[in-house]
Amino acid sequence: MKFNMPSCGGCCTCELACSFHQRGGFVPAASSLKILEKDDGPGYLVLLKEEPDGNSPACDDCRGLDIPLCLEYCREFDDLYKILQEFKAKRPQKNGAVQTEGGRYGGR
Repeated sequence: MKFNMPSCGGCCTCELACSFHQRGGFVPAASSLKILEKDDGPGYLVLLKEEPDGNSPACDDCRGLDIPLCLEYCREFDDLYKILQEFKAKRPQKNGAVQTEGGRYGGR
């Protein structure tokens, strides 16, 4: 799913953090989250993978961690937090998936 994030500066730190969670190393191609340039307007698009493809696994909300690594290292924590909540609300819940009610991480 793609989400508009006007506050994003395009640093891609979230991609690196996600790839570290997924693969134990800094390999942006292995990230479940991609930062994409927009054709118009400020900011970037945030793509969160619902299903694995090639080297990129599906977003698992950093299962096992209190705060997803992408959030922990993003300068725009609040905006990315909203995107992750919307993503979790829209995707079908699978066995073992994190529930959205009440939220796991309400802020820093």
